[in-house]
Parts: sequence; C-alpha cells; structure tokens
Amino acid sequence: MSYTDKKLNILELGKFYWPSKGGMETLLQLFCKGFTDMGHEVECVVSNEKPKKIIEKIEGVPVRREAQFSKLLSTSICPEYINACRRAKADIWHHHFPNPLADVACLLGDKKTPLILSYHSDIIRQAAFMKIYSHVMNRVLDRSQKIVVATPFHFTYSQWLQPYEDKVVVIPYGINLNQLEKKKSDGPAIEELREQAQAPIFLNVGRLVGYKGQKVFIQALKETNGTAWIVGQGPLEKELRELAKSENLEDRVIFWGGVSEDKLRHLIHACDVFVFPSITPNEAFGLVQVEAMACSKPVIATNLQSGVPYVNKDRVTGLNVAPNNSSELSEAMEKLGNDSNLRAEYGRNAKERAFNEFETGVMLRRYIKLMYDLL
Repeated sequence: MSYTDKKLNILELGKFYWPSKGGMETLLQLFCKGFTDMGHEVECVVSNEKPKKIIEKIEGVPVRREAQFSKLLSTSICPEYINACRRAKADIWHHHFPNPLADVACLLGDKKTPLILSYHSDIIRQAAFMKIYSHVMNRVLDRSQKIVVATPFHFTYSQWLQPYEDKVVVIPYGINLNQLEKKKSDGPAIEELREQAQAPIFLNVGRLVGYKGQKVFIQALKETNGTAWIVGQGPLEKELRELAKSENLEDRVIFWGGVSEDKLRHLIHACDVFVFPSITPNEAFGLVQVEAMACSKPVIATNLQSGVPYVNKDRVTGLNVAPNNSSELSEAMEKLGNDSNLRAEYGRNAKERAFNEFETGVMLRRYIKLMYDLL
C-alpha cells in the first residue's frame, strides 16, 4: 500500500459553518464535504453564534459548534474552541486564516502535528489591533509547515508573508461549478429576464457595502447604454437606490435583493457581462467572478492589489480597470457591451479557465497531495 492510500484524519479550524453565510464559510464547507467524500476522516471545529455548544453531523462531517459568549473585534470569545482542537486526534490541522481563535488553538496544540494554514487575506480593518496581534500571527506563521494562498498576488501584496516565501504554496480556490450549468428548464425564465431589460445587461452580485464598488458601477452606467442588475443585500441599499434615482437611472438599475440559487443561475445566464467593481483589497479573490466565468460570461473587474485581477485575466477572460474609476469602468462596459464577438471570445476563455483552475475537485486534489507530501 502506497502512502497516498492512507486515510487521513483532518482537523478543519474555521470561524463559523453552514448555514452561516460568507466566502470563508462556503470554502470551509467545500473542504469538509470534499475531503469526506474522498474517503478521509474530517472533524470541523467552529464557533457557534450563540452561547450553546452543538455537536452534529452535516453531510457526513462531524461539526463542533462551541459556545460563543461574546465578541471582541469580530473575534468569538469561545473558550472551549481551543480545548476541542487540542483533544482532536488528527494527522494534520488545516487552519483558515484570519481567525485569532484558531491561532491560539494552533499555538497551544500538539506541535508535532503538521499545520497547513490557508491564508485568505491580510487583516485590513483592525489595523490598530495588529500592533498586538502581529506577535501572535507571526508565531502561527512560524508554526505552519505550509502557507497556502489562492493566487500569487496574495503573497506579492501581503506585508506579512514576505519572510515566509519558502513556505508559500499557490492553490486557487475552487467551487462547485457544475451546479451553475444551464438546465433545459431554465430557457423560458432566462428569455423572460432578457425581454424585460434594455440590452446590454451588466450584472453585479455581492453585499451592498462600500468596498464592493456598486456606487462606481451605477455612476459608470450613466456614460453607456444598457441595464445594470444588482443582486445582494446590505447597509448601502438605500443610498444606492437614491443614487440611481438622482442620476435618472431608476429604469436602468434593477435591485434584485437576495435571490435563490436557481434565480441567481438564471440571472447570470441572462446577462451579457459580469461586472465586479470592488475598490479595496478587502476583496481578496471574488469567487462570484468564477461563477460568472463558468457560465461563459466575460468579466470586468478591477486591478486591485489582491487576487481579483488574477482570477479575471485581462484581455483573455475579460477586462480589468482601475479601481474606483467610473470613466474606465464605463469605457470597458461600452466596449464589451457593443461587441458580441469579443464577448463570445472572452466568455469561451472564461469558462475554460474556470473549470481548469477554480473547480472544487481541482482544489481538493491539490490540497490532499500537499497533505500527503507533508506526512
């Protein structure tokens, strides 16, 4: 029996687990379910969002939600989290950073157990906190055998990872792309959506918060033809609606709010171009770009100092423009909106790139190989 036939015991350390929503929660569920389906033993430790411990099995994955008693700087105060990790019998630990609670667990756990740290992003919002936390973070980076980033840019633009270049491995995020394939029954719904909108149709999906750049998206629409569809909810909804009204764009900016998975699939297939106008590196990757690419949609994204422009290859799968620049965004929207042949070319390239680089199975196999290599 080769060493790669060995069943692994993997401890996954996350913040929260499904049905909690968010990019990291989605990825954590994909890892846990994916590794389990591959025949490995997985235990997942997360914080509950209530002061109550819950131990349950979700899709075959044992999930421990340890009681959360409070929060400090977005971090759960959850004492049993650390003890649960220390008691776990695992061949390897997989920590999703940033998560200070998991950092402490890793530093207090068995140092002989290999640790893979998935470095999702630098900590940006709590910059003042970093004066204290950086000491803990550096110890965890020292403790890790491998540090995985989703794109080379995550390493290039990180102020914290430069001393650890010899540990850094690039493994892009992957998601289940097959669920986005257009079904035969989708045709009438997609056609109806297109008939209701003035072409070309530009789609944006994301929380309605400042760094997502929907304000720039609406401003860019002033200078070009077409319709902007905005999917998502958040604190800026009222402000964005007022902006659309003040610019006399009420008829061309449609707010869909939160939608079902089926509705989202219909909207992606019905649009002509997917627009991802985020304006700060808080946007570290943008999984929703990949979803649009898997549906053969060209993407307009921004040249952030993050993984966003790595996902969308400029002039191959779409166009990348300067962040927070409505003029450049408008020019890109007009260029793709008026050229169906270019949209088709970029769309074909986008789908190929999505399935070759950003599909769940590809990501999982790369991680498992890394784990076997460490062991």
